[in-house]
Amino acid sequence: MKLARIGLVANVRKREIRDVVSTVLSLVPRGVEVCGLAETADLASAGSVRRVDSFGGCDAVLALGGDGTLLVAARMVADEEIPLLGIKIRSLGFLTEDDPKRAVGDLFAGRCAIQSRMRLEVVCPGGGAGSQSYTALNDAVIHGVGVSRVIHLATTIDGTVLGEYLADGMIVSTPTGSTAYSLAAGGPIVNPTSLEAFVITPLCPHSLSVRPIVVSASEILSVELVEDAQETLLTIDGQQSRAVGRGETIVFRRGRKVTKLIVTEGYRFY
Repeated sequence: MKLARIGLVANVRKREIRDVVSTVLSLVPRGVEVCGLAETADLASAGSVRRVDSFGGCDAVLALGGDGTLLVAARMVADEEIPLLGIKIRSLGFLTEDDPKRAVGDLFAGRCAIQSRMRLEVVCPGGGAGSQSYTALNDAVIHGVGVSRVIHLATTIDGTVLGEYLADGMIVSTPTGSTAYSLAAGGPIVNPTSLEAFVITPLCPHSLSVRPIVVSASEILSVELVEDAQETLLTIDGQQSRAVGRGETIVFRRGRKVTKLIVTEGYRFY
């Protein structure tokens, strides 16, 4: 993989982030340009990271922090499908490497591979402004706000009724997101390197018969908010949110773009 220009995304809230950025920069070969947004560039010594407004033209982007930081970076490069290497810093990091020196060294030595991870596209009715579309690497969650009260959701798959849920909400995740919030809510683990599917995981359903469901990514899921007992939100990858009103139907389908993850030699999902 050609690496003439790389981007950096760093979690500035990590207390050791300056040292990690310095370590990573020391491993970048001479002649490779490094760029970052203002908050990341400010962590580096003067002139070592060029300030940019986007990562267009980068051959790869390094996300320093944890899975949350990688999700932020994935949203930044979603349209360009720029490969991402995540490096964990004292946090949850199922999608990230835990040794900066080894990960960056392997990257520039060519001891790595690129995996294409499917994204979830979420389309919401938009009233007078037209529909709104979002994409997620991990998941989209329909949930209430404030004091916990159940919401009423009706679901269909390709126009066929799947079921109705009285629950605190619902998670729709990709295989990559199956090890995140969905797993914590009792959903199954799906291998993102070999399967393309959606995991539908109800949150605290008020029924003994309602269980998580795995459906093909070639199918289209529609979820209608039949009635709500509180303010209801749709949250994308834990980063973007919008209000959902009674009678609105949200459509979930496989995204047209993928997220390319860089993994080092010897990576095995299991």
